[in-house]
Amino acid sequence: MVTFFKVVGWVMATISGLLVWNLLPETRTVISCGMVVAFICYGISIVVGVTVKRLIGDELRELRLQSNAAACRLELMDRKVTAILRDALEQRQAANLTAAVRTAPRHGHADQRRSA
Repeated sequence: MVTFFKVVGWVMATISGLLVWNLLPETRTVISCGMVVAFICYGISIVVGVTVKRLIGDELRELRLQSNAAACRLELMDRKVTAILRDALEQRQAANLTAAVRTAPRHGHADQRRSA
């Protein structure tokens, strides 16, 4: 829709410019200077737009690289913490199992004493 309005605007400007050019010949110099200035400004705006897009793209690429590096470091830290926690859990389970074996009543020895 924006392109349509741009085209319609340029066509209307061209038609009105031609009418003024032909109906008022003494304004041709002013019209010519105005057209030159308009084209120069349009060219400058295109150059500025391309430059800004390139700069923003470079900044976004840099931010993406930094975020990927941070994500890799976080993933490494996550693996290390998971390994440490898993090791601690295994040690705790082994300690609990050892404590359970030590505190469990020994039925085998009690049965031997009763039968003797």
